[in-house]
Amino acid sequence: MLNRFKLKAASASFLMVLGAVSTGAAQAAEAAAPEEEQALINEKVVVTARKPEETANYVAQVTAPPFGTEQLARWDDRICVGVSGVREEQAQFLADRVSQRAVEIGLRTGKPGCSPDITILVTAEPESLIGAMQENYANLFAVSNEKRVGTLGNAAFEQFKAEERPVRWWHVSETRGADGSRISGEARQGVTDGVTGAPTVRSEGSRLRSATRQDLNRAIIVVDANMVQGVSMDSLGDYIAFVALMQADPNGNTTGINTIMNLFRSDIGEARATQLTDWDKDFLRALYSMPRNTASLHQAESYLASRMERD
Repeated sequence: MLNRFKLKAASASFLMVLGAVSTGAAQAAEAAAPEEEQALINEKVVVTARKPEETANYVAQVTAPPFGTEQLARWDDRICVGVSGVREEQAQFLADRVSQRAVEIGLRTGKPGCSPDITILVTAEPESLIGAMQENYANLFAVSNEKRVGTLGNAAFEQFKAEERPVRWWHVSETRGADGSRISGEARQGVTDGVTGAPTVRSEGSRLRSATRQDLNRAIIVVDANMVQGVSMDSLGDYIAFVALMQADPNGNTTGINTIMNLFRSDIGEARATQLTDWDKDFLRALYSMPRNTASLHQAESYLASRMERD
């Protein structure tokens, strides 16, 4: 159990740093005469399956598309995880846990010394830390919603800064061509390709697919050391992994949903999940197998729900 985080002095470098169905065999005695025949008795078979309305609700409550877009963002191919603010062994555990969950859904992880695009910061003063980061690294959070750069927007950022939560997260995504190519044109807030001129993309000429997609560019995860006391490192690691690997909705209503997102809810007591649930794992697998350039948010949510029902 994580009784207490051992905080260490943080330097400026950390700022960038799945039921088996049991069927009863119908049993019958061999008939010697018709009157001796025994009735065939079929045992009841109970099939547990996800209902469409349940999966649709799960997807709707845990996801949040970048402000002004009709797509869900995800990492493209590789992630690099950096952890700061705790002892080395705790930092390594959290980094390994997130990386392990990433590998399970098909992502690759960076080698030691890679530049973090998922930065996990543990602090006893999250508001002060976020404020200092905003002041000293103005473009880090990309809240002004420049072209080709996506976040949850200004109101969500104010909530990220001020609302007390055990774990807070902020994602920045980039609009790319459907094939993953950089789009020429304006690019600011730290997402640049050195190309100027009018934005252009390669079009598929289809209403079923978009010419663009949303790739996560960076994620900042801030952990309040005071509010996670008593939570095991396994549980904390899974929670962080889930909100790092997709753009989760911090305001989603997960009441009645079996998800790691309920880890810090006190109103459901021992019923809350303490690790990634089958729902969570199936969702992440679905997210990382779906077409990247869906034409609408409805199309994306329908695909995810349908895939989860099959898994």
